[in-house]
Amino acid sequence: MFELFLWFIAFVCLALPSWLLYNSWNKSRLLNERLAQCDDNLLTDSGVKVSQIISAPMGTTVTENAKLVMAPSNSNEIG
Repeated sequence: MFELFLWFIAFVCLALPSWLLYNSWNKSRLLNERLAQCDDNLLTDSGVKVSQIISAPMGTTVTENAKLVMAPSNSNEIG
């Protein structure tokens, strides 16, 4: 009976990471398919995070929760 319990624990320890890997791969695959089909529902899907940049220079990085701080300009600088 104890061996059966150990086999069950071994199965769970292997099945859980396997399922997590499969689930991650499957979500990525489905997202790529939806992007290729220009699925409009992606904009309102709760499982998808949308960052929209209208106009930004090449190489711009989007940083979440960044705080904008106004720094006083130094008027004594010689331009």
